[in-house]
Amino acid sequence: MMKLKRVLRKTSAPRKGFTLIEMVIVLGIIALLMLIIVPNLNAQRENAGKKQDAALETVIKNQAEMYANDHDVKVSDGSVNYKNLEEGKYITDKQAARANKLKIELPSAKHE
Repeated sequence: MMKLKRVLRKTSAPRKGFTLIEMVIVLGIIALLMLIIVPNLNAQRENAGKKQDAALETVIKNQAEMYANDHDVKVSDGSVNYKNLEEGKYITDKQAARANKLKIELPSAKHE
């Protein structure tokens, strides 16, 4: 009888660690949070990309104006192009490539 009581005490002793139910609940909460957060992150990334593209367009147009002022030409006469801006170090090669990809028109290329 004494042995049986010792065995029962050992098996009913509290165990350290998490139960399967607790782990499933925690994983469910994490999954729910991910469902809420991930779409918001993607929207923020898209918004940041649009703002970056708009900022690049402003930089390109400002640098075209600066080039025109430095070389005593008018932006509207078509003498300002990406090649001139790159060679004059007004914009970087990366900026020119990105501007071409986005099809940003220089002020001189506008058809008015």
